[in-house]
Amino acid sequence: MVGAGYIGQIAHLANYAEMEGCEVAAIAEIRPGLRDAVAAHYGIPEAFASHEELLRDADLDAVIAVTRRHHIGPIALDCLKAGKHLLTEKPMAATLKQAETLTEAAQSAGLTYAVGYMKRHDEGVQLAKGLIEGLVASGELGPLTFARFYCFQGHHFYDHATAVGLGEDRPEGLESWTEVPDWLPPELHADYDDFMNVCTHDINLMRYLLGATPSVVHLDYRAKAGSIALFDFGGFPAVLEFGMFEHDNWCEGVEIFFQKGRMTIELPPPLLKDTPARVTLHRGAGEDSVETFEAGQDWSFRRQARAFIKDLRDDHVPLASGGDAVEDIRLAEALWKGLVK
Repeated sequence: MVGAGYIGQIAHLANYAEMEGCEVAAIAEIRPGLRDAVAAHYGIPEAFASHEELLRDADLDAVIAVTRRHHIGPIALDCLKAGKHLLTEKPMAATLKQAETLTEAAQSAGLTYAVGYMKRHDEGVQLAKGLIEGLVASGELGPLTFARFYCFQGHHFYDHATAVGLGEDRPEGLESWTEVPDWLPPELHADYDDFMNVCTHDINLMRYLLGATPSVVHLDYRAKAGSIALFDFGGFPAVLEFGMFEHDNWCEGVEIFFQKGRMTIELPPPLLKDTPARVTLHRGAGEDSVETFEAGQDWSFRRQARAFIKDLRDDHVPLASGGDAVEDIRLAEALWKGLVK
């Protein structure tokens, strides 16, 4: 494990530490107090001051890297060059060029490279994908006519677990890659970074559920209000609506419209454990036409961790692979280029 901060512990490390058949052999964390606290709390046998030391001295098969976004690129590339299978948080990179550099390194070394789009591992989301594919194939509800994705994030992720050792300042001068494309004007840098952190989840989910990569039509971006991105899937359009609340709430979901019905997918806040997406299908009119589907009580982050270990054992391409995730960066850049023409 490289990086042992809040998300690193709660969303990742805790899941691997309790998983049968998986040993957390070492961590790398640049903050010494945090490093010692995490190693002691989780019973990790080796702790290193840098990822370079971990890659050189630890006996390991794979790395989970969860660091600040602008540091992840060089760390990921070092891991891949060292021949280690890898899972990083999303987005995989800030620019298309960076993303392609990482995927090329993984492909040339024959490594498993996964990106942390855990919503693909949500059991309700996977249930919904199967239903969509079945409905499209059967034509029961007619053709798919429109898709709506929305994410209005609040400040509360619904986590009640406690991370250890937090509060220590990070050292300065760590290696990083640029956080934005070089063509983006400075006044949009922070906005682009926020979009990449949150909304690439929804772009990735859109591509997963609809089984294709769309073309970009338009981005109506408003920094202090709701924004809309418009995509074209050929036979139908799709929109992504996004923004931020100033209160503790999280509103995220999907609506898939067919000519004779629609599906709704209510997504849980990211750190709300054991609560999968809620899927409802509306067929025509009347109360009897509404069906709600129940998914198992599991957590997308936990399922993602189990899937990564299984992919390593089975030599299987991850559900959210680095090669696939490049397309999310490509779409994000295409959206934002439309603002600077």
